[in-house]
Amino acid sequence: MGNSVIKPNAKISPERESEALAIRNNLIIELLVSVLDEKLVIERHILRERLANLIELAKYDEELTETLHGVINKL
Repeated sequence: MGNSVIKPNAKISPERESEALAIRNNLIIELLVSVLDEKLVIERHILRERLANLIELAKYDEELTETLHGVINKL
């Protein structure tokens, strides 16, 4: 695969975890709607990579970005 943005050692900031979980859930819903619309099959590692790409493209602060990567790794 290409250059991965998945951060396997990302740390979860306890005070930002609930915010990150809500964002993660919204991103998953957006991706699933896209996948269903395109009639694709998506594997877990592809889901993680696509979520990581969306996180990197967004303008979240550094702590929230790190926490988002951490909760994505729990999938």
